[in-house]
Amino acid sequence: MPLTNEEIDEIRKILGREPTVEELAMFEAQWSEHCSYKSSRILLKLLPTDGKHVLVGPGKDAPAVKIFRDYAIVFKIESHNHPSAVDPYDGAATGVGGIVRDILSLGAKPIALLDMLYMGDPRDPHANWLIRGIVKGISDYGNRIGIPTVAGDTWFDSSFNTQPLVNVACVGVANIDDLVLGAPKPGDLIIIAGNATGRDGILGSSFASKPLSEDRDKDIGAVQVGDPLTEKLLIDALQFLVSKKLVRYIKDLGGGGLTTAISETAADHGLGAVVHLEKLHTREKLSPLELLVSESQERMLIVVDPSNSRTVEEILKRFDLQYSIIGYFTDDGIIRVYFNGNKVAEVPAKELARPRPIRRASTPPQDALKGLKPIFVLPPEPKYEEAILKLLASPNIASKRWIYQQYDHEVGIRTVVKPGYGDAAVLRLLDGSRRGVAVKGDANPRYTSLDPFNGAANSVGECFRNLVAVGSKPIAIVDELNAGNPEKPEQFWYFEMMLKGVAWMAEELRLPVVGGKVSFYNEDHMGRQVKPTTTIVGVGRVDDISKAMTVEFKEHGSAIAIIGVTYPELGGSEYLYRLFGIEEGEIPRPRPVSEIRNARLIQKAIRLGLVNAVHDIGVGGLIASLAEMAIMGRLGFSIDVANIYARGVQRIDELLFSETQARYVVEVRGDRVDEFTKLARSMNVRFSIIGRVVDSNRIVITSNSKTVVEIDLDRVADVYNNSLEVELEGEA
Repeated sequence: MPLTNEEIDEIRKILGREPTVEELAMFEAQWSEHCSYKSSRILLKLLPTDGKHVLVGPGKDAPAVKIFRDYAIVFKIESHNHPSAVDPYDGAATGVGGIVRDILSLGAKPIALLDMLYMGDPRDPHANWLIRGIVKGISDYGNRIGIPTVAGDTWFDSSFNTQPLVNVACVGVANIDDLVLGAPKPGDLIIIAGNATGRDGILGSSFASKPLSEDRDKDIGAVQVGDPLTEKLLIDALQFLVSKKLVRYIKDLGGGGLTTAISETAADHGLGAVVHLEKLHTREKLSPLELLVSESQERMLIVVDPSNSRTVEEILKRFDLQYSIIGYFTDDGIIRVYFNGNKVAEVPAKELARPRPIRRASTPPQDALKGLKPIFVLPPEPKYEEAILKLLASPNIASKRWIYQQYDHEVGIRTVVKPGYGDAAVLRLLDGSRRGVAVKGDANPRYTSLDPFNGAANSVGECFRNLVAVGSKPIAIVDELNAGNPEKPEQFWYFEMMLKGVAWMAEELRLPVVGGKVSFYNEDHMGRQVKPTTTIVGVGRVDDISKAMTVEFKEHGSAIAIIGVTYPELGGSEYLYRLFGIEEGEIPRPRPVSEIRNARLIQKAIRLGLVNAVHDIGVGGLIASLAEMAIMGRLGFSIDVANIYARGVQRIDELLFSETQARYVVEVRGDRVDEFTKLARSMNVRFSIIGRVVDSNRIVITSNSKTVVEIDLDRVADVYNNSLEVELEGEA
């Protein structure tokens, strides 16, 4: 048992006696990092969680925000890192299943999935196997339950060769009046609906709360096996029950299984419970311990008033969904568990649900300081045609078509802005409605490994810009903090700094962090943490989906403008790494004031119809954004980099490849350039008109009218569209 001796002594004090093996298993599951947040709970209080749109904040299975006067968006992020490292297909698939059930807990209808995948070098055989299995698992599960995977984020790095980070999110919609926000009452029945309980996922929460062993095969039993057909039945049945106001409370049986679902529900509402394990429907004969901590998937706890139980049972049968009435809630705060008439556990709910938080030591490692030093001597300027093509071939920039084409992003007929065409996905809120929601996930593992505070802040800023770029108003975010071993001070420091970076930037941008997840123990078999990664998922309100903005150039003769100031910020850039193998230096500085000012201009320009296309400038810098706009629109461009509004820049590569934050590229309608210029000046926004979209198959870059590079667009498109697929397929 991974419980420490100190924790076992504390359990003895809580119970006033020696614990039974079943009670020890319950405490092990619930006191794991995965379930209890015991190492992170103190610091998580730093996150800003309040806002005028927040309906449900952190603490429940999923948060909810008001997107319009009458409708709420329910969204959540989760990790399935350890399971995906052991069994990539089932690990990723059950991550999708679990995040969907979190959305169901508030009675919302799931409408979209996002996948944020941080995986190894595609040329490494083991990493390649993991990548293929992870993508296939997400694809199969999402497609079979009929929820589109519409957006996400992807990063490839050898740090993740054996321990990938698989972060998934789900977005749901509900009428505000239909949200399930009630509280269980003494006497209410506990119904477990869905899949039969088996031995898959036994103590999976404990497995996810320690470093993986070198022999991954012995951990396979901790990985759950998904059943998307049952998940689809659960979705439909719960939607029907909620519509009829027949349930008081809903909770997913995820990490910690039955133990966590019952203990947290009871503790949150000052209740106890009586549970009869033998009444639980199972796939095989299981011991009481196994029944308590199995994490078999596709199971939900439904709390029902006894007067409604017969109707609920009839509905569950109508949907061909298995269920068991296993007990009821009490008013004494004690969870009593029986098996065939014998009491196997008697535990105070609050003490079980919430172990004492641990204040971990935090010390910056010596090599962390390299990320805080500027690069004083840059490599010589490259041959620019070769540099641009090499950069666009990077798996971190090249088209992710190989991944998203495996997903059904059209199911449900809600997807307005589809993968590859916008900085964020845009979904129609209701059939026939012009109202919509924008969703996006972002991270940069290199930034957060070099400078965890500013890197995490930049992830918030990137998500904010992506939501703005499609014409939405950002409403709220959730975060997933992926770090190493919290017991090692030099690894816990990365977590602490990432969290503080998120808290600061979210506060500055007035974006409440309404929920999230912490994933620790992300190390390789040598005990080295993978690149610590802050993943941010945000939602934004779209008032009119017909004005949702995409990235592709749309008409020749229109002007190309950069919004924001360009600085010589090449530290931690994809350019330095892909061309010179340099992965150090001072990363781009977060600029929240500029983010807000520039976002307001973008939003107003879209609303007034002044722009045809908007793309934020991120990884790869200006040239990566321009190339994507040209490739997607099949139109060339001609720019003069001498016209870029910049400060401190001395070289052309700094103009083309700097990853300075708070910037956008916009295609301004040719007949409204003067109007756009006046608007930008009136809003005190720095901008520059740098060129034109051209009706040719060429990309032309000049500096003071002197040609820097001229490339055929078809060649650029071929490199961009096919490089990742070539690496994953192993072709020459």
